[in-house]
Amino acid sequence: MSLSPYWLLFLTVLLPLPYSTDRRGLRFPWITYSLIALNVIAYLLTFHTPTAFERWGLIPNHPHFTALLTGIFLHVSVGHLFWNMVFLWLFGPHVEEALGREAFLALYLGGGIAAGLLHMAIILTRGEIVAVPLVGASGAISAILAPFAIRFHRAQIRLYWLPAALAFRSWSQLEVPAVAGLGLWLLQNIGGGLLFLWKPEPGGTAYWAHIGGFVFGLVAAELTGLLRDGHQDYLLQDARSAAAQGSSEVALRKYRAFLDRDPANADVRAELSRLLAVSSETGRVESGLEMLAAVRGCLKQENSAAAAKYAGEARALGLKLMLSPHERLRVASAAEGIGDTETAITLLRAITEETGQAPEDQMARLKLGQLLRAQQPAESRAVLTEFLSRYPQSEWARSVRDSLQTYV
Repeated sequence: MSLSPYWLLFLTVLLPLPYSTDRRGLRFPWITYSLIALNVIAYLLTFHTPTAFERWGLIPNHPHFTALLTGIFLHVSVGHLFWNMVFLWLFGPHVEEALGREAFLALYLGGGIAAGLLHMAIILTRGEIVAVPLVGASGAISAILAPFAIRFHRAQIRLYWLPAALAFRSWSQLEVPAVAGLGLWLLQNIGGGLLFLWKPEPGGTAYWAHIGGFVFGLVAAELTGLLRDGHQDYLLQDARSAAAQGSSEVALRKYRAFLDRDPANADVRAELSRLLAVSSETGRVESGLEMLAAVRGCLKQENSAAAAKYAGEARALGLKLMLSPHERLRVASAAEGIGDTETAITLLRAITEETGQAPEDQMARLKLGQLLRAQQPAESRAVLTEFLSRYPQSEWARSVRDSLQTYV
């Protein structure tokens, strides 16, 4: 639908204007802002060209299928462009962050194509002779609204109401649930689409294009698992909020529900471990198991530095991790690498004291003797002497003998 500058002024002044959501993005939305720039550039290049819409827009009765793409970058007025870009600016960055740049671009273009195809199918099915071209980004943007509503179903849309601001009212800035706002938008389009079937209005709002884009977005959200991601995200938010408020039972329940669906999440297992460690004495046993799972998860993902960090937390909390000698040696090396010598020493001692017959014992004693030299030279000398006694034929035996001669 084309909006004249007067209608644009009316809507801006009298109606609350959406300006942001309550979500803060973590990455710069390159694709969203590039699409906005392309739409603006396309408008500036075509608004003085009367034949641009007939040439590049989608005419249902005489389609050329390149118009399924080119038409989504054309707009008939400043108002048409403005409101489409407001919705793209509001919701695009969050969906781009959730999906990734390539998938988001595919969603936008695919939604625009799906919107054009459904609009064309409705027109041709009715047998109407419609020479009015379909143009505008609203079908593509409709494809973005569905994933946003699914992935961020608790989000709030922030609105600015100019009349209230001029009257110095605190409620000039409003918040409404995004799902409610988008639900009303969808009902309006369904109603408009049904009305169009009963009484077609050539040149009016392309409701079926909006619906086509939205349905495409719903399918994309299902295929990409955005509903699951959103559920997990809010579960974790609830768990952290409950923990911060001292509601341990609620927090534990939420954390466990999260991990039931994502058992490989080492960071969340570590969070649960910290909470369990201070909850009760019986909770400390489970705390150790959760931190053990976090360390092993990091090792499985080849993230030894994170494994060492969590092993250090376990040491600080007084939790004993029942790691294998090989795992202990890996984590000890990583702990030494990040400067946590205390954790490295603790893990190496555990190898020499508990699994002295393991193949890792030789390297563990060598590293332990080296790490202890600055802090505890007497123990270092004892460890290296025992090393020579156990492994006299070791390739490191000569360097250990030379090292022992330097002890005072």
